[in-house]
Amino acid sequence: MSADELLHRFLDPGPEYSPLPIWWWSGAPVTRERLRRQMEQLVAQGVRQAVVMCLAPTGPMFGSVADDPPFLGPQWLELLGQACQDAEELGFHLWMYDQIGFSGANFQGRLTAGNPDFAGLALRRGAGGAEVAVSGFDYFGVEACAALLDQVHGTLERHVGRWFGSVIPGFFQDELPAMPTWGRDFASTFAEHYGYELPLASLFEGEDEESARHRRDYHAHRARLARRAFFDPLDAWFAERGLICGFDQPTPAREGDPVGGVQVYGDYLGTHSGFGAPGSDHWGDPKVHSSLAHAHDRPRTWIEAFHSSGWGGTLEETYDWLAPFLRRGANLYDPHAVYYSTAGGWWEWAPPSTCWRQPYWPSYHQFSTAVTRLCSVLAAGEHVCDTILLSPTSTAQAYLTLDGPLPPAERAAACYHELNGVSTWFAERRGVLERAGIDHDTLDEATIAGGSVVHNGLKIGRETYRSVILPEVTVLDPAAAAKLAEFAAGGGRVVCVGTAPVPNAVVVERAEEVPAALAAGDVQADAPFLLRRHGDTYVLLLTAHDDATGTVAPIVRLENENWAVEGFPWEEYWQQLREDGYDFVPPGDRVAHVRTRGLPARAQRWDPRTGHRVDLSIKDGAFTVPFSDGPISLVVLGDDLPPADARPPGVVVGAAELPGPWTALAESTLDNSDGDLAAASRTGTLPLEVWRFEHDSGPVTATYGPFAEVREGDGEWRPASWSLSRGLQKDPMHNDTLGPKGYVPEEFLDWRHVDAGGRVAVRTYLALPDRGGLFLAVGSGAARRVVVDGVELPVPEEGYQSFSPLPPETAGRTVPVEIEFTAVGDGALRASFAVVADVEAYRRPEWMVGDELSCSFALDGLPEDTVVHVASEGACSVLVNGTEVGKQGDFNPYPGHREIRVHPYDVREFLRTGENTVVLKLTGDAAAAFDAPGLGLISGAEWTARGLRRAHSRDPRFLCAGPRPHPLPGAYWLEPAAAQGNVVAAVVPDLAPGGERSEHLTFTAPLGTTAFSVPTGLEFVARVGEAEHKPVDGVVRLPEPLAAGIPIRLEFTAVDGRRGGALLDGAVSVEVAEAATPLVSWEELGLRALGGHVRYRTRFTAPSGRVVLDLGEVRGTADVTVNGRLVDRLVWGPWRVEVTDALRDGENELEVVVRGTLAGYLDDASPTTAVAAGQVRTGLFGPVRIAVS
Repeated sequence: MSADELLHRFLDPGPEYSPLPIWWWSGAPVTRERLRRQMEQLVAQGVRQAVVMCLAPTGPMFGSVADDPPFLGPQWLELLGQACQDAEELGFHLWMYDQIGFSGANFQGRLTAGNPDFAGLALRRGAGGAEVAVSGFDYFGVEACAALLDQVHGTLERHVGRWFGSVIPGFFQDELPAMPTWGRDFASTFAEHYGYELPLASLFEGEDEESARHRRDYHAHRARLARRAFFDPLDAWFAERGLICGFDQPTPAREGDPVGGVQVYGDYLGTHSGFGAPGSDHWGDPKVHSSLAHAHDRPRTWIEAFHSSGWGGTLEETYDWLAPFLRRGANLYDPHAVYYSTAGGWWEWAPPSTCWRQPYWPSYHQFSTAVTRLCSVLAAGEHVCDTILLSPTSTAQAYLTLDGPLPPAERAAACYHELNGVSTWFAERRGVLERAGIDHDTLDEATIAGGSVVHNGLKIGRETYRSVILPEVTVLDPAAAAKLAEFAAGGGRVVCVGTAPVPNAVVVERAEEVPAALAAGDVQADAPFLLRRHGDTYVLLLTAHDDATGTVAPIVRLENENWAVEGFPWEEYWQQLREDGYDFVPPGDRVAHVRTRGLPARAQRWDPRTGHRVDLSIKDGAFTVPFSDGPISLVVLGDDLPPADARPPGVVVGAAELPGPWTALAESTLDNSDGDLAAASRTGTLPLEVWRFEHDSGPVTATYGPFAEVREGDGEWRPASWSLSRGLQKDPMHNDTLGPKGYVPEEFLDWRHVDAGGRVAVRTYLALPDRGGLFLAVGSGAARRVVVDGVELPVPEEGYQSFSPLPPETAGRTVPVEIEFTAVGDGALRASFAVVADVEAYRRPEWMVGDELSCSFALDGLPEDTVVHVASEGACSVLVNGTEVGKQGDFNPYPGHREIRVHPYDVREFLRTGENTVVLKLTGDAAAAFDAPGLGLISGAEWTARGLRRAHSRDPRFLCAGPRPHPLPGAYWLEPAAAQGNVVAAVVPDLAPGGERSEHLTFTAPLGTTAFSVPTGLEFVARVGEAEHKPVDGVVRLPEPLAAGIPIRLEFTAVDGRRGGALLDGAVSVEVAEAATPLVSWEELGLRALGGHVRYRTRFTAPSGRVVLDLGEVRGTADVTVNGRLVDRLVWGPWRVEVTDALRDGENELEVVVRGTLAGYLDDASPTTAVAAGQVRTGLFGPVRIAVS
């Protein structure tokens, strides 16, 4: 490939190299019109492809209600076809997701219900030796896997196959479950292949050589059967249709962990060698996957990133985060994510959503263009490096028992990780090799065995290596050992840490000694680098992400790293991020020093954002590279480079800070046309809002206030705050569901940890309606005692919900209420209460336990709605009148971590007039719940079961087939169908009832405030300094714009239980005008919750010569306009731009538009915890200077 061809790839990359975000079709009913609009918005900012995924594809999942329409249903397929038509018109590509791993659509359950032989088998240690049990899906079964692939891939081909290879370029697979540990023909095929019968006892114990050989053969055979039935047919299916499939498999495989890869797949690298775009998310390792791609001539390596990084990561920070993944070989960037809906700002999944809702979106094309160019260039040609780090698969196989790894496997894995490093975004640790400036590929034994020894090394794929490292390898595949012996005999260097299973090898004792045993490479640099070759042209990628600059690692330190088994500690993770955040050190004026050997003597720096090319001075192979293009510098070396089209400014001969004065105007860009950021009734662009206030009790947030007192284990009573419309502030319930899910949780009391048997309580006063027939409904996973007006009331129910009849004499009175809870287990104790008129309309499904749960019921005829919703925590079979209609809960990517699965089943064909019976069969300690409004059925005491389980690990709404009246009177703003109606009395709890009282709230006026609206039904006045202002038609208007930092005091006449922030029914809306400003953070300007941008303006007189404007420090993006001419849109530092051509004699007008993120707004207006400390900080900080050269 010539330099001109490379330049074409750089300047005009194809759409396949653009960012490829996951596009969640969830959170709201999906329509064609909205899908097309969103595609248009993506295309406008340089995003020309997306992966279509569904979070709750066929039923509620991860706290989210079921997607509408359901995945692969007739309506969904019709929508997909329409989306393909629109994508074709727009030049957009749609990638498919198979939904058989993460967020599964329960296809495996449907298949095993119809054919029990499709269920998988597992070996377990029993009292009498190894036992075989039914578990999961049979990924060893050829017929089972063919049926599975036909159900997903076949269905998609039949409906949208005509777009395969054009609009649909490929598929994505996410967290495919572990392969079985046994199979129906495992024993016979094993004996046939290896010539002996497998002694099952060896799979559980024994470090002797024979036991190790048995386990090595056993795991290799697991991989062999998995390839026979699943992986090879899948690879062939894609190849026949010209499609690419990328993947991100579950931890610990995605990290490239040698033991974890064997544990999950038998042979991770072997089973995944046929995928077109191997990869992982940003918790995985790009090096192992790019090496897999290099070895098998796959040009693309997938990197899904950066979920769970927070709503406030800037484009500059994101570019820095991406840098080490590109350097380690990833080149297909899959941003997580784009959300179809954010439902009032209350729907998210592992945010952020990098999309049109973000205020920085008008500048996103600067980022996407740079990424597209980099991915295009880095996908061409071949990787150049001298070194292979062996992934010790055979050692892991030999010393991994079914109960866990033995010391030889652990030592090899530890040594491997020490050399390779850890790429996990939040826990990055550069390896010994990278710290020493040594690039490498990570390959397995089969790949090495297939290589060829040539005169200058070991040739594998299109690369030739001079060194191979073995990390404390105990067992080595014989074919690989023979190849390495040949390689070493021919002059190649084999470096062994610890033992030496290869003759003529160099042996070192510790991983730290390896770099000294390796020959120097063709490139040496004081910054991390990647070298690729395109014919006679070389591309050198340099990153300013290391120990000197970039995001400081680690970001988070988790106490327990074994989360794949025990579940990820989301609460701990976000607590650390919210309290400590992360430190980003921009490269500034950093310069990389590079020395090359045997490479072309001409070099240019190609700017991925602008496309400009600058010549670099090179002498004896040495040159310097400034990071003036951001945290990534792209250097191209060749003898036939195209002419440079830019030159850097010369020597600075003068510089001065712009004196100002500066003015600023804040503008909201929060478009609520689709109800994405507030109540759907609030159309158009949302105004500037203020959510945070100071109260006599301390800082408060609008709508949140103390409505009761709670008692904890120490016996002291403390105020308990919540919102009548939004529930608990920053409700920790959302942590495990990776964010809120489009409804207000019902529970508004939360004791974070109570020991089993511990007692806590809540007390308040309720002003009851003057009527009879009311009940005090209590929902909690704890036992309870209910006292109203001094009288203990009966609690007849034993489940989550209880309904205590209110005594007639309490009608029309304000009465004290106290509820005491006794924890039934260790952990969080949550609760809600409400005054209810219609018990049946308010009832929620109860969790039931037992081996077999059953309910009989009579039907006079078949109703219109015959769908039943079955929730299970664990494996569950669903039978109607003796026929199994479904199985669920046994097909998870992480078998040790049970996720609640809720699936709907239309059972019409199984029902009959007269008596009917539903049976739920459970295994182990599983539990299930049931909701079928059309049949008048709901799980509870009427069922035959061992008992009810009070504990709910999800909000009760999640189990319901549809919304129920909410215990909070204002929660319907988000889910209108949850309005209380006549079912629940709209009672406002009051912790200290009495007459009128005065309260006040104070806030810092947003810069330039001219008017504001206070949403409250209470009387109030506003004070600014000594002046008093009263609202007119609900709006307070001021005589002139307010300067920065001016406090406004709201004085209320309060009359009921609403106190503190609950004096307000929502945020204060503000109108602003341009005003003088200092260059400080938006929060200091009263603009903390601004979702939008600020226009900064000043005037200056320019000197003669080449003039560069330096904005100093910026957090956000910066559009620079001089004299009405847009000079540049800057998205990362250094925040400099030449403005010479836009200047005029005399006075010049400068405008800098800084665009922020959604962090500030969502941190205040939503319950998200996904805002790290420091992410709200936004603004132009300066000092702003002009430099003349």
